[in-house]
Amino acid sequence: MPLTLRLAFHAIRAAWVGLILFIVAWIWLVPATPMERDALSAPIGTSRPEGLTAMRVARAMVHFAPERAAKLLSDASNGEISPELAGMLLRQVASGTPQSPTAAPTTAAPPALGDDIDGPKFISRD
Repeated sequence: MPLTLRLAFHAIRAAWVGLILFIVAWIWLVPATPMERDALSAPIGTSRPEGLTAMRVARAMVHFAPERAAKLLSDASNGEISPELAGMLLRQVASGTPQSPTAAPTTAAPPALGDDIDGPKFISRD
């Protein structure tokens, strides 16, 4: 094989290895950003909240090959979930844990008969 082809091959291989190392380091070594902590509902002092690795892997899958990742996830479930549902699940995991909606104030029902009594709630005969 000529020297120029070997040089090109080794340069391309080095670039792929560098890209893979960069992605792996980002997934497992880099602490969570404030946006990721907020998406995972983690406290401020936590550098690696639970679910960060899964969220980053899902983000990489959705970014690089969303249709292929959804198809692979569907195939891994033996067809129990459709590729559309798998894609939706991947996008949800990639966006982080959804925030629980704030409890809307509900109108209180009027107190039942006898609920406004301060003492014992039974009647006794003297």
